[in-house]
Amino acid sequence: MDKWRQINRMAFHLAARLLPSYRHCRLGNKLKNSFAKKAFSHVGKAVNWGKNVLISADFRIGDYSGVGDGARIPKGVTIGNDVMIGRDLKIFTKNHRSDRTDIPMRLQGFTEISPIVIGNDVWIGDNVIISTGCCQIGEGSILAAGAVVTKDVEPYCVVGGNPAKVIRYRNK
Repeated sequence: MDKWRQINRMAFHLAARLLPSYRHCRLGNKLKNSFAKKAFSHVGKAVNWGKNVLISADFRIGDYSGVGDGARIPKGVTIGNDVMIGRDLKIFTKNHRSDRTDIPMRLQGFTEISPIVIGNDVWIGDNVIISTGCCQIGEGSILAAGAVVTKDVEPYCVVGGNPAKVIRYRNK
């Protein structure tokens, strides 16, 4: 079973590389979805895939969500329903170790994977970076374009900047 999952993951990435985004080719998006459903832990109904999307193995995405062109989503990410993700999202779930000073950082390995959960009805703008300090993006929140998110985001708030700070809260 794992071998077929790897083959489907490679087919998904090839389709994501060669086929246009969902805005330009509905048939290509259906093809990406058929590979994605067999390749990842959970893929919901009617997910829209951009072009050049790169996704790691342990990944979950809910119904009616969309992933923009060039998004990089690593292992350990869960995305809720109705999530809109802009172009060039980068998520980091692990980092280089740097605890010791007696050996070079490149020889210290990596931190453990820190899972990230993105709630339902979230809008993530273009060129957003979500770093390892963040574990939860709250339901109904908005991450402004270019934001660098270094800690958890509360539900129904708008954040932006580097590092991302609360700009305002949405009316519930």
